[in-house]
Amino acid sequence: MDFDDIVIGSGLAALGAVLGTDAQHRVLVIGNPALGSFEYYDERQTVPCAYSGAGGLGNDWHGVIPTGWRNNFGQAQADGYMRLLQYFYPHAELASRLQAPWLFVPWRAIRPRAELARLQKARGDRLTLSYETALRIAVDGQGATVATNGTTHRAPRVWVAAGALGTPPLLEASFGRSFARGLVSDHAFCYIGQVAGVAAPALEHTREGIVFPARYSAAGDALYTLRPARFAFRRLDHGIEQRAVFGLPTGNAVAKIARRASPGLLTEAFFNRFGLFASAPLYSAYAQVVARDGYAYGKPGRPVQARPAALRAATDSARAGQPFENLVASRLPDAYIPGIHLHHSISRADLVAAGIDTEESPVKVVDASTLDDIGPDHHSFKMMLAAHDRVRNTNASPTPPGTRPMATPSHG
Repeated sequence: MDFDDIVIGSGLAALGAVLGTDAQHRVLVIGNPALGSFEYYDERQTVPCAYSGAGGLGNDWHGVIPTGWRNNFGQAQADGYMRLLQYFYPHAELASRLQAPWLFVPWRAIRPRAELARLQKARGDRLTLSYETALRIAVDGQGATVATNGTTHRAPRVWVAAGALGTPPLLEASFGRSFARGLVSDHAFCYIGQVAGVAAPALEHTREGIVFPARYSAAGDALYTLRPARFAFRRLDHGIEQRAVFGLPTGNAVAKIARRASPGLLTEAFFNRFGLFASAPLYSAYAQVVARDGYAYGKPGRPVQARPAALRAATDSARAGQPFENLVASRLPDAYIPGIHLHHSISRADLVAAGIDTEESPVKVVDASTLDDIGPDHHSFKMMLAAHDRVRNTNASPTPPGTRPMATPSHG
């Protein structure tokens, strides 16, 4: 069967792409099989870097949505950002916070697999969800075809959202040339130290979630947050040593942390998720910063391999730019936690040279694999927004950008 649009992937970027398609178009989503497998940053398999199953790592996205808009790699203006935000969170009132460093943590994170199922129910036979593996793409004068296990699908437009580690091998299998850079960037999350004598973070509890304050470095390349330091976390550097579960994909992080019998980590988890225990005499200062080319990509038997010098350069920059007075600095400058925000595994210039991802090409990449800088903010929602807007603008109707309604009604 032929389609108007094919989306390869089923994570957050793929969901954004589907939301950007015309509700009257015949759209096919080719996600991975329901039961996939994780790949990890480390041999101990404590922190995942990719998931090959339906929904991708978006199944376990913790739901942090920035309002600061550093490195807005999409083209959306404030109204587009708010429209997509209120599609998922209709009572979120964040317009006054745009361009300022706040973090919105919703009570209910967006789960791409569930949202795609909701869209399929709303659109009926105009949206087909196929949880199989895309093997290769072929371009011809009529558009492109996508081959899966025993099936071929055709459409004028194919939107690739297979992820920073999934997109390069798919394109290489399809077009017979190397696209992977051999390096991939990420966020690094590091402990800066302890701060005393500061006011409790000014949280706002809303109907949709909690708004947390944050700060940027003067250069705008790092994002800083404070967390209450209680129990053993009052000891300098104890917290970063206890945060091995920070990046675990889990639907119940608090329960897993509780089983580790770490009251300090449990207090941080309650603060991060519910805004509880915000007031404390001592705070842990953390930073999130882009680690450019922080990992080698494509080593045999390992999806990524840390490049300590690149990671250390990123975290050193965050420590040098920290904005807190009376900070007692960490004595573990090499300690960090992977951000699970892999990006820039492909050079977009290489794609364009191959005739891919251009305005004229029927094959376009809408995930983080081609983004050379995602900025210090959490990028997942921005990536979904960028995918949505690129698809919508490519399939533009006479309705001016920024005024077209979402494809399906809002829901709470």
